[in-house]
Amino acid sequence: MTTAKPRGRPPALPAILLSRADFDALDRLVGDLPGTGPAGLLQQELDRAEVCDDAHMPRDVVGLNRWLHYADDRHPEVRRVQLVLPREADIDAGRVSILSHVGAGLIGLKEGESIVWPDPAGETRKLTAVLIEDEDPIEAVAH
Repeated sequence: MTTAKPRGRPPALPAILLSRADFDALDRLVGDLPGTGPAGLLQQELDRAEVCDDAHMPRDVVGLNRWLHYADDRHPEVRRVQLVLPREADIDAGRVSILSHVGAGLIGLKEGESIVWPDPAGETRKLTAVLIEDEDPIEAVAH
């Protein structure tokens, strides 16, 4: 016997965790922006985030400047990106702005967690944080 899901009711959002440094940077970023679109979504995430001291931040949580692999239920392949502030965004280099729908949806998730999140057209999709890396392995070898 299967249980039917209630229609029209969005799934519960997973808890998110942000470092104090990331929270402060993102709070400053959205402070002057309109409360709509990705900025509004990011503000909603900040409002519900648990904030952790930087030194105690778990390594398996999506944060600013962290590389991560994520799955999108609309695409068959897992993607690797780095969430960055808008001025550092470079899609060709895999650097995705935190003020994108994907960036605002993934921030603060733990490895293995998913969120049902709107896209720019207002449709929902499921984003899953698959693997969080400490740094870009190519850059680590170069240093």
